[in-house]
Amino acid sequence: MSVAPYENDKPLCYEFTACPIAEFARQHGLLEVMPALCNPDYAAMEPLHARLVRTMTCANGCKCDYAICGDQDEYLKKRPEYVDEQGYRRNRE
Repeated sequence: MSVAPYENDKPLCYEFTACPIAEFARQHGLLEVMPALCNPDYAAMEPLHARLVRTMTCANGCKCDYAICGDQDEYLKKRPEYVDEQGYRRNRE
């Protein structure tokens, strides 16, 4: 895991380059269940008046990239959320 240095008025950014759950799912042909395990990360931020911005996960890419920002933040507005063809909640880059 790597964490970007904190900067005031910027989102908290970090990324995981490995996920044991995604690796298990990959090894056992269970990647189709990963959206159900990854998507709740978005809902977990909402009670904090925060939002998750993520473009990929370890299950559908090479890393799980997170940016956490306020729910009214301009950073979020420039990166709309969508659900991809595999069922993952993601944000546009």
